[in-house]
Parts: sequence; structure tokens; C-alpha cells
Amino acid sequence: MKNSILRPVHFLSLLAALGMQAPAPAAGAEEKPIKIAVVDLDRVVAQSAQGKALQDRLANFQKTVQAEIEEQEASIERLRVKFEAGARTADAAELDDLQHAYGQAQSDLEQYQTRMQGEGQKMQTRGLQGIEAALGPVFEKLRKDGGYDLILNNTPGVVIMVGERVDITPLVIARTKAAARDGGR
Repeated sequence: MKNSILRPVHFLSLLAALGMQAPAPAAGAEEKPIKIAVVDLDRVVAQSAQGKALQDRLANFQKTVQAEIEEQEASIERLRVKFEAGARTADAAELDDLQHAYGQAQSDLEQYQTRMQGEGQKMQTRGLQGIEAALGPVFEKLRKDGGYDLILNNTPGVVIMVGERVDITPLVIARTKAAARDGGR
């Protein structure tokens, strides 16, 4: 799950480069420190019921596709053997037909693999979108309950180091499981 969050380092650099400062608190508002949390979304997704179901669907899809590929490869191999055997005994027209069938079978296999790769990617994308939709209310409640100003995905290149106090991954996993048990309430 990739978020479209502007990288904080780039944002702060941009503010500094433009000679700007972070917005000042409203008049009369008490200034309090910014509260930031970090979560490992990959781990949250992998441990969620929806994430596990998606992994199972993708694994079953992959097994089905692999079985079909193996069947097509066996058919191609039979055509190759038939072509080699016919090279000594068949006439030119038969060899032409076998060569054409062999080439068509290879082309069909490549098209099938490409099509199934696209189907697998669509299945994964739709599944992750569903998980993201289910996680939205969990994160919103966590943000409010914890008073967080910013929750980041623990992504290399964005988050350099994380202390235990700001890593809320176990809390998100627990709340996600509780939300699933409670039917999303």
C-alpha cells in the first residue's frame, strides 16, 4: 500500500528553501509538540484477515495458472518431438503445418502468461484497495484516540530510524483484528 504522503524531509526542505516556517498556532492556542507515529503497513496487511484471504486467493490463482502453463508447455514439447520425428519422414507440407502449430502454441503460451500476470496484478490491486478501505476507519480512530498529528508508513527512504515508542504497528494489528471481530464498528 503506497500512500501519497509528501515525504516529510522533502516538505521541510522545501519550507526552508522558500524561507517559510511551519504555520504558527492560532491566537490563544496552546502550543504542544507534534505527535508522530510509524506503522509497518506490510505487516499489518499480512496479519489481517483480509490480507491472509488475499494471499490465499493469489496463491490459488498462481497454482491454477502454473498448472495451465505446465499443460501448455507439455503440448509444445509434444509438437517439438513430433516435428523432429517428422523431419526424417514427413513431407514438406506436414513439416510446415507442424512448425506453424509449434510457433502458434508458443505464442499462445506467451499471451496466456502475459494475460494471467495482468489478471493477478488486478486481483492484488483490488484486494489491497479493499484492505485500505477497511483500514481507513481504524487509522482515523487511532489518530484521534492517540492524538497523532502524523502517521507514517515505515518505508525505507522515508523513515530512517524508528523508536519503539512511535511504532504503533502492534496496536494497529490489534485494532484491525478487533474491528474485524466487531464487524467494522
